[in-house]
Amino acid sequence: MVEPVTAVLTGIALVKKSVDFIKTNIGTAQDIGDIIGHVDKALNGQQQVIKDRDSKNLDHFATENVAKEIIDAKLAQEQLYEMKQLIDHRFGHGTWSFILEERKRRIDKHKQAVKEAKAKKLKKQKEMYDMIRMVMIGIAVILFVAVAIGITIKFVLAHPVEGNETSCKLYEPKYFLICMSEGRGYADTQLYLDYQMEKDNWIIDDSK
Repeated sequence: MVEPVTAVLTGIALVKKSVDFIKTNIGTAQDIGDIIGHVDKALNGQQQVIKDRDSKNLDHFATENVAKEIIDAKLAQEQLYEMKQLIDHRFGHGTWSFILEERKRRIDKHKQAVKEAKAKKLKKQKEMYDMIRMVMIGIAVILFVAVAIGITIKFVLAHPVEGNETSCKLYEPKYFLICMSEGRGYADTQLYLDYQMEKDNWIIDDSK
């Protein structure tokens, strides 16, 4: 048995190594599962060769551009065609097409799984952001209510609407009513203002 193809190889080297493995072992392979891994490596190597070729942006019809990438792409195509003939001859006509279809199905399934995983991750992130936003809104509402209650309490304590009946009895009837309705502060203020007004009307006898 030839040693398995290592993951270090890429491009045309990976294609050649995979095809050589299949050439050597196709006669003893009991089923397609014995060589499918190397078929996959060969196809991956061909894709790498095509990618390298296309990344050069070469004019494939120009004589001066018969570069290594173009030659490698041609060699990879020939190697895969030889692999196709070996596999169809060993396991029956149509086996190669089945392999390509199954490989495409698995690749599509993997892509779909990656897509769904990304969508699920984005959904979780959105749910987390929404939860944080709702918590922040809740905290803001609580703080607003707390501040509003604090201001209201402070205002009520500073300007009591109802007076203490026991303490308000110390005032004359006029100021008693003010004390009971507006608080002692208002009663004291009104008492002081009335006192000042009466003082201004007093007549002082300087003859004494």
